[in-house]
Amino acid sequence: MESAVIRRKALITGAAGGMGRACAYLFGATCDLVLSDVSKDRLDAFAGELRAAGNIVTAHAGDMLDEAHLAMLAGELDAGRPCSVIHTAGLSPSLADWQAIMKVNLVGTEMLMAALEPKLAASSAVVPIASMAGHMMPVIPDLDALLVDPLNDGFIQGIGAAVEAMGGGDEVGKRGVSYSLSKRGVHLLTERWGMKLGPKGVRVVSISPGVIHTPMGLSENEQTPGAADTMNAASIGRIGTPMDIAMAARFLCSDEAGFITACDLKVDGGSTATVLSQR
Repeated sequence: MESAVIRRKALITGAAGGMGRACAYLFGATCDLVLSDVSKDRLDAFAGELRAAGNIVTAHAGDMLDEAHLAMLAGELDAGRPCSVIHTAGLSPSLADWQAIMKVNLVGTEMLMAALEPKLAASSAVVPIASMAGHMMPVIPDLDALLVDPLNDGFIQGIGAAVEAMGGGDEVGKRGVSYSLSKRGVHLLTERWGMKLGPKGVRVVSISPGVIHTPMGLSENEQTPGAADTMNAASIGRIGTPMDIAMAARFLCSDEAGFITACDLKVDGGSTATVLSQR
């Protein structure tokens, strides 16, 4: 039986991961869910769990760099109706090489925005997940000029020179630099798309988490130099939880946040301010 009440749809990428799962649990209470993840097995299992709990779920596994997959996700949104988009899909330094990190985190986010643009109606909100790492990068105008055009054919080659130099030629260093630059790029993307879509009544606000208690976050603590120090820098005195991010995303997608766009919200327990104050 179809409901007479048409609910807002919530598109969540990286839905089988820690933050994505928390967002799905929270948004599923009031929204019909459209879920995406690169792992079909994990996504299908999670979608089944949500359906068993009474949620309305559509799930599509795929790569965020695949235009056909992005078009499929955009096709699930209802033209002319507001939606919420929470883009949690991404790679951290312990999971991939620098090129994959840059492509998934920044190029993929730009591709998603371009695919969704025609479907984003007034009162829609898009929340890309960035990182406090993006705030750790100094503002370098020449680098920002590259980061604002990630779909340029020469982008990876151009940004690669900076990654190589700033990473000192060390693979671990390059992965860390690429991650920070990619998230700086997401901050810039949020500003650019927020300004572009504002006249349509569409808001774009990124979230920059600190260290979050997810499999990815715990992996970084174990494998990435300095990650544990960042976690301990949280002035609030604890590690973040996936639900901390989900609740912030819910607020940003709500009418209460209707005058917030083209900016970033730090959900880091004070870690960014603490780290920068010690430099």
